Amino acid sequence: MAITRSKFLRTPTLLALGILMALPSLQASAAGWPDRPIKLVVPFPAGGPTDSAARVYAEALGKRLGQPIVVDNRPGASGAVAAGQFVGTPADGYTFMMMVTPTILAPHFFKTATFNPATSFAPVTKIYDLPNVIAVNRNSLPDVTDLKSLFAKSKASAQTLMYTSSGAGSSGHLSMELMKSKGFTNMQHIAYKGSAPAMNDTLGGVVPVIYADMVTALPQIKAGRLKAVAVGTPQRVKSLPDVPTMAEQGFGGNEASSWGGLVAPKDTPQNIIKRVSEESRQILASDEINQRFEQIGVLAAFLTPAKTQELLQSDFTGWGKVIKDNQLTPE
Repeated sequence: MAITRSKFLRTPTLLALGILMALPSLQASAAGWPDRPIKLVVPFPAGGPTDSAARVYAEALGKRLGQPIVVDNRPGASGAVAAGQFVGTPADGYTFMMMVTPTILAPHFFKTATFNPATSFAPVTKIYDLPNVIAVNRNSLPDVTDLKSLFAKSKASAQTLMYTSSGAGSSGHLSMELMKSKGFTNMQHIAYKGSAPAMNDTLGGVVPVIYADMVTALPQIKAGRLKAVAVGTPQRVKSLPDVPTMAEQGFGGNEASSWGGLVAPKDTPQNIIKRVSEESRQILASDEINQRFEQIGVLAAFLTPAKTQELLQSDFTGWGKVIKDNQLTPE
């Protein structure tokens, strides 16, 4: 039987009508979001700064959305394990992930990383800044009081002076290596798998210097076990008001602070992205959250999805150059 012109045209017309008819149902589904619990993937172990800040944020966001947010810790390879798994997550608005500085830089260190932090995800918001501080063991380096005396000590020492951080590729590690490339110091980095073991060996005198996040270092500084010699932020930190910045000591341009934000699977509906971004803006402006974050050691810092994307790209490219130029490895 011959196919008439009217029947031939009817088929694509019906297909187009079917697609158009499906759009309202998709929009309605997104409009009804969320109607079940949401998962928040944290690419680091429980108890660390990323996990602690994520849980405070998740609790507040869950209250505003009317659904619980369940934290799912998936540590490994500076977050590369979790991020690689997250790439294939359904883009339905029910799974998000914390994106932090070490994870942004992981592809520069780990050849097995299967993601690009600037293109593989949909940025939602920046959540916090995590200031860093350079501190020394008081017993190991009793004469060190500031950066100049620390760097002078490193050059005068008969043996190479060691320092540590939260791990290879951490912002503290990269900042110190940047200063090393400029000839300010010749200290050697000792990598640990996380802030806790690095801090334990610093307190024990195994490694005399640590460039640590404020969450890890502040209790030890307050207790008098460590001497803070500089904060790695452009301005002084409220929790350590008497500790000068690197710029104040003549080493400006080498600052490095970690930050944490929220990303979603790449094709997550824009109305969901906008909703979470707006809720986050209000959460991070609240006095309660600011106080709880300060107790942890982080600073609330909201950014729009577009600005978060810019920051992701800037860090991935800029610090990636430092890693390449200095031939840094996961150690």
